[in-house]
Amino acid sequence: MNDSLLRYLILDDDELARLAIETEARKYSFLEKIASCAHPLEAAEIINTSHPDIVFLDIEMPDVSGLEMIRMKYLHNALPVLITSHPEFAVESYDLDAFDYLIKPISAERFARCAQRLQSFCEMRTKAWAFENEQEADCIVVKQGHDKYKLPINEILYLEAMKDYTKIKTNSGQYLVLTTLIGILDKLPRDIFVRVHRSYVVNCEKVDAVKKNTIHVQAQTLPVGKSYRDSVKSLFG
Repeated sequence: MNDSLLRYLILDDDELARLAIETEARKYSFLEKIASCAHPLEAAEIINTSHPDIVFLDIEMPDVSGLEMIRMKYLHNALPVLITSHPEFAVESYDLDAFDYLIKPISAERFARCAQRLQSFCEMRTKAWAFENEQEADCIVVKQGHDKYKLPINEILYLEAMKDYTKIKTNSGQYLVLTTLIGILDKLPRDIFVRVHRSYVVNCEKVDAVKKNTIHVQAQTLPVGKSYRDSVKSLFG
C-alpha cells in the first residue's frame, strides 16, 4: 500500500452527486476511491472494515443523516467532508468537527482547496506538535517529546483550524499543533489577531489586502466568513 495515498469513500443518495465528487477527486493522484455508496448503512459497513481516511458525505439522506453519521461515530477516524445543497447546516457541521463543508454544485476551485487542505493535514498530522499550556508574552511555545520550540508571535501569519488541530503558518514554515483554534487564540493579543472565518484567524499586521469575500496574507488567499464580514470591513475599511 502507498502510504502517501488518501483513501476515500463517497456517501450520497444522489448518483449524479456521487459522480461529480468522483470526477473532481480523480484529478488528484493522492486520492484513491475505495467505495461509492447510496445508503448510510452500506457505507457504515464498508467504513468499519476498510477504514478510509476520508468520507465525502451528503447531509440529507434516508434513515441516517450525514450529521448523525458523525455524531454517532459511524465514521470512526475518517475525516468527514460534508457536501450539501443547504448552507444553513454549516454551523452544526463545524460544531461536530467536520473537516470541511462543500456546497453543491461543487466548483473545481473549491474542491481543489479542500483536497489541498486534506493532503496538508494528513502529511503534517504524523509529526504534530503539542501545545504548551504555559505560554510566553511574545511567543507561542510548542513541543515534540521533550523538545520545546518558541514561535515568535510577530512571525505568525495566520492560524487555520483543522479538526482537533490548528495549523500555525509563519514566515519560515508551518506547524500543526494538537489544540483547538480557540485554545491558541486565547493566548494571543486580540488587538492583533482577528477571526475572519470559523476556520481562520489572521495577524492584522500581515494583511496585504481585503477583496470581496477574501483576505490576502502575503501569498495566501483566505476566505472571509459571512458572519465575520462586517467586523473585517470595519477593521480594514
